[in-house]
Amino acid sequence: MRIAIIGGSGEFGRIFARLFREEGHEVIITGRDVAKGEKVAKELGVEFTNNNIKAAEESDVVIISVYIENTVEVIRQVAPHVRSGCLLMDLTSVKVEPCRAMKKFAKRNVEIIGTHPMFGPRITSIEGLTFIVTPIRTKKWEKFLLDFLKNQKAKVFITTPEEHDRIMGVVQGLTHFAYIATAATLRELNIDVRYSKNFASPIYGLMLDLIARIVGQSPQLYASIQMHNPTVKKVHKSFVRQAQVLRDVVAKKDMVAFAKIMTDAARHIGDIDASMGRSDKAILALTEELKKLGESISKEVALKHIYSGAVHVGKVKGIDADSVVLLTPSGKEVALKLSNVELLGSDFLRQWKLKNLPRTRRDFSVLLPENADEEIIKKIIEACDGRVVSCSIIDTYKGKQVPQGRKSITFRVEAFDFDFENVKKILEGIGGTLR
Repeated sequence: MRIAIIGGSGEFGRIFARLFREEGHEVIITGRDVAKGEKVAKELGVEFTNNNIKAAEESDVVIISVYIENTVEVIRQVAPHVRSGCLLMDLTSVKVEPCRAMKKFAKRNVEIIGTHPMFGPRITSIEGLTFIVTPIRTKKWEKFLLDFLKNQKAKVFITTPEEHDRIMGVVQGLTHFAYIATAATLRELNIDVRYSKNFASPIYGLMLDLIARIVGQSPQLYASIQMHNPTVKKVHKSFVRQAQVLRDVVAKKDMVAFAKIMTDAARHIGDIDASMGRSDKAILALTEELKKLGESISKEVALKHIYSGAVHVGKVKGIDADSVVLLTPSGKEVALKLSNVELLGSDFLRQWKLKNLPRTRRDFSVLLPENADEEIIKKIIEACDGRVVSCSIIDTYKGKQVPQGRKSITFRVEAFDFDFENVKKILEGIGGTLR
């Protein structure tokens, strides 16, 4: 298919440009900034134009991916040019107004599907992430979209635009509102956040990370979510009212009323044990990796950058609460932020070394007792050090040059960055005589 992503040079649009291109579709992206758009298109291996109408006229699928406040106007401009029988869809955090506009301005036989990907532009894969679909007018194209999402292993939820906006008023409207207000409170109180972490419980630290994740992203996007969802005003009113109720209960030191607020809320949320378990896992994940790295000082590890995908291998030279310093095989020191890297397992480290490090091969001929089991000895050599790649038996000899009751075995050992003296010590330690 030929797929046009209107606004595809932006952070969000380029995610789907890459995913559709990787599935073999022909992709064209648009954007107002020509220099930026051409650069993004080159990086992704797709086409670029700053002509939205031309892109829409030439494509089978037209996806609107612009700021929320611009979405309806862009739909008004582009929708009439989508060809009959093709698909028009959007990637917007609100659904009622964009879906209404697509239905109003597109031709009657253009299929229409509203969508809302429930994730931000920092992700590298949509596997396991929620993707909300609000079909408006569709026959053949809904299957195309759902098959694409299935291939990407996304979690799909189908609903109506009205139900989407009602629930999003809480899922996004309430969540963002509460966390941004909390961040603004910390600023008004002039709290030194870095210093406060010295006193932090695990939940406080986790909360700070969640707050930072929100306030560190696009203010324009988050303002638009608050201001363009028609249900958010009601949510704000309820939140402020409940905050005032709780404030008054605390001021009166009314323990009974406070306990009732908490227990009623817990009962409404339900399945508290499961929530406790998930939050315990999140807290454990934040500390376990730091613990493992702390135990790996002077040991070799592999760390993967969670955004670029780059893998860094080296010995851990030092670690603190924010960063880790590796000494690479080339002798260079590399400092990495702990928040940006993932500790990989020993199997991955070994495979990386097999692919990237030079190897040395050495043969050892040794006289052994005739009843010695060379296969067991081979396994001992392979297991003696993680840097040993392989050990093979390349020759077995019994003859005039070998004393009676003995046999000559030649082992070929391949390894990287390894002192082969250790192999000699093993062979001599089991009673062998090196030839």
